[in-house]
Amino acid sequence: MLQPKPDTYFENLLDGEAIAEGTTRRVYAVKGRGDVVIKKTKTPWPGTNIIEWAVWNALQQMGEDILGNNPNLDLKNLFATCLEISETGRFLMMERLTALDQSDRVEMAKFPDWLNDKKPNAFGKVGDKIKVMDYAGVDFYAVLNPKNRSFF
Repeated sequence: MLQPKPDTYFENLLDGEAIAEGTTRRVYAVKGRGDVVIKKTKTPWPGTNIIEWAVWNALQQMGEDILGNNPNLDLKNLFATCLEISETGRFLMMERLTALDQSDRVEMAKFPDWLNDKKPNAFGKVGDKIKVMDYAGVDFYAVLNPKNRSFF
């Protein structure tokens, strides 16, 4: 795992004004890079970036055979790649996706139930592959409660 960099590193990479904005973050293009964006939190607590970073790292581990668990190699391909996070969590560098157009259809059955944000603008595409680009909305109750899991 990469060592987090200071906020100033990410501040210096921002290319102009925000290209998108949500409730808790602004999204910026990156100088000299058309393939990534930086999400900057607007709130004092950078929870949304930290959650996405944690989810991305968990998805990476799901591809490994750990203690006899069944690896899930496909799940991480449904999520925009997280590349770096700042020391404070205020900045998150992520794969840049293009917005969906009206002809795109998101097959929600392919995505995990614990993904709370299912609005069209939470998804994007790279080529013709649709991915989640905003996955900070996690239903932790569904994920963490073992009584929600089926053992059959």
